[in-house]
Amino acid sequence: MKLRIEQRARELGFDGCRFTTGAPPASAEQFQRWLAAGRHGTMAYLARNAYKRVEPDRVLPGARSIITLAAAYGEAPGAAPSTPETRFAGIVARYARYSDYHEALATPLRQLATFVDQLGGEGTRSLWYVDTGPFLERDLAQRAGLGFIGKHTNLIGRGLGNWFFLAEIITTLELAPDAPEPNRCGSCTRCLAACPTQAITARASRSGS
Repeated sequence: MKLRIEQRARELGFDGCRFTTGAPPASAEQFQRWLAAGRHGTMAYLARNAYKRVEPDRVLPGARSIITLAAAYGEAPGAAPSTPETRFAGIVARYARYSDYHEALATPLRQLATFVDQLGGEGTRSLWYVDTGPFLERDLAQRAGLGFIGKHTNLIGRGLGNWFFLAEIITTLELAPDAPEPNRCGSCTRCLAACPTQAITARASRSGS
């Protein structure tokens, strides 16, 4: 069943598909301490739905599995190269140079979630999210084996680097979890040195999370 889901995910354009349980993420306590310290600033929504982020079962009662997905954005397929007439000044994040990824990934995610429900049969329920759901998604993605969380706090995929979006399908269908990806940062500190505002804290650099 997992192989069929992985194959369908590839057909729909995803570059990675891994599976984990619906258990609470390992960083749940750290996240709650982070909130208590006010590190979330004006992002009040993080505190409002914190209980869901630390207990996926509160997002979908009876959830047994979470399918984690990666969609690379290094270069958009078919994108025209810049020319002197179309080039603009300034630096724009790669992901922001093309269509809104929330909209671009909505259709394939919806189709994949429907496929999962069909595989599971009557009574199977699945919900999909792309950067919109109450999940500690990097934690779940590392636990599923999509990549590891580096000192810069982003997920690093061994084949995709940093340039990919994360999406999740939480489902009542029970699927065997994949092995987690071990942290492979080692002694490298290039991201700390490169950060122009020194925003990467010592705690993050020590924990790799």
